[in-house]
Amino acid sequence: MMEKNVLASNKQNKQMKTLTYFVSLLTGELEQSGRHGTARAYRSSLNRLLEFTGNDGLTFTDLTPGLLKHYEQQLLTQGCKRNTVSLYMRMLRSVCNQAVSRKITRLASGLFDEVFTGTDSSEKRAVNPSVIRRLRELDLSETSTLETARDLFLLSFYLRGIPFVDLIRLRKSDLSRGMLRYRRSKTGRLLTVEVEPCAQEILRKYATKASGSIYLLPVLTKEGRGGYRQYQNALRRYNLHLHKLSVLLGLKVNLTSYVARHSWATAAYRQGIPVAVISESLGHSSEKVTYTYLASFDNRTLSRANRKIIDLILSGKHPQSQANYFQKSACDFQKLGYD
Repeated sequence: MMEKNVLASNKQNKQMKTLTYFVSLLTGELEQSGRHGTARAYRSSLNRLLEFTGNDGLTFTDLTPGLLKHYEQQLLTQGCKRNTVSLYMRMLRSVCNQAVSRKITRLASGLFDEVFTGTDSSEKRAVNPSVIRRLRELDLSETSTLETARDLFLLSFYLRGIPFVDLIRLRKSDLSRGMLRYRRSKTGRLLTVEVEPCAQEILRKYATKASGSIYLLPVLTKEGRGGYRQYQNALRRYNLHLHKLSVLLGLKVNLTSYVARHSWATAAYRQGIPVAVISESLGHSSEKVTYTYLASFDNRTLSRANRKIIDLILSGKHPQSQANYFQKSACDFQKLGYD
């Protein structure tokens, strides 16, 4: 009898150290706190890894740098973009770190050192203010779905690049005396935004449709898991309609829910607003995150920058001392995470 109990106990302990068990535990906690998106990302990342290994009983000790490198190569071979691969790896790393913090396991040294966990900014996600202006001036009164998508895009831009997930969850209680206070769903940071007249105009436009609702905009009607499903469906429709608007305007860059946020950040940077201020405005966890937003400049901008640098050499003009120049360069590289 005692031997059976010991065997059962050992089996349970081994089960508790599997990724499947721990992710199930984590996602349950996340869903209870309303973080359905993160829970879904954890589950998707785990399912993709288990599909690769073919081992539902995969434990933390089974994870090695070599296994993850082969997994990364397999994802790329299957056509996953580098940012998608990075998302899978970052979710998996987060799961592992939480298992370590709860003393459930120890990780192999340098487990994620050989795989990509950054952000590939080669894909252009920002448009010029002239495009925002053209979008605003479009007469879409005959197409209500496109008009609503356009208005939400503009509102996202006007409210300092607020993400779609936070925009549609804004409550009437978040707005008081022209000031909007809300928490980022991703980081929990409290942000305060002054609502400019152009944004007030859009909010007033949809006030009647949102009457009787706790939300400022007529997108969500439910909370909890039901609200999350509504958000997912709304996001799909939103991006579909933004794509139609891109075609209508003849844009080379496809408008998506991300573009308003990236466009605001890029426009602010080009107006000389310090990165620290942009980072705070967007509610980023660090300036390093903000730099990834600003990294995808078009070739024309890069060519102009290169020409200015070459002109410094050809003209012999040096706007600052050599010591100050290298000091500033060192600071910029430190912000980007380089030594």
